[in-house]
Amino acid sequence: MNILRIDSSPRRDGSVSRQLADVLQQKLEASGNKITNHRDLYYDELITLGNEDRYNGYFTPPEMQTDAQIAAVAGSNELAIEFANADAYIIAAPMYNFSVTAALKTYIDLISRAGISFNYLPEGPIGLLKNKKAYVVIATGGTPVGSEVDFVTPYLKTFLGFLGITDVTFIAADLVNVNLEEGIAKANDTISKI
Repeated sequence: MNILRIDSSPRRDGSVSRQLADVLQQKLEASGNKITNHRDLYYDELITLGNEDRYNGYFTPPEMQTDAQIAAVAGSNELAIEFANADAYIIAAPMYNFSVTAALKTYIDLISRAGISFNYLPEGPIGLLKNKKAYVVIATGGTPVGSEVDFVTPYLKTFLGFLGITDVTFIAADLVNVNLEEGIAKANDTISKI
């Protein structure tokens, strides 16, 4: 299985989501799977907000795009195609202020591309990335995963479903600022059953 790993914590050292994504990656690789690509969103030069040329380029047919629009959408094209070509995903998603990090939100906007990850139909959009698997590692400091103020889990479930990815396993290490060992143990227990 061709797996894309996505890290979205700005912390390289001491990141619980990265630590648990490492454990999950090792488990999946031990089963014969391969991490074929890795995106570290806070440190990847393709993860940018862009400009008006990029926005306009998204809605301009390729044969009508200006040189500036072609250049502006090139990074988004690369990311979206890489995402679409993966069979499975490890998404390490720490909770910041009750939601995903700014880098993960930017990445989501860059890979959400009509004709690559979804299509518009008369009855509404349809995801093109069916029959894929996603593992989402969520780490929180003081918010319980699944609580009324957890906006990471429902957001990512909705977003992935929008792209056609409905086989999603959430691995929660919540309340790590309250009890780090317990949060990590809970997540490791989920990983051990995968």
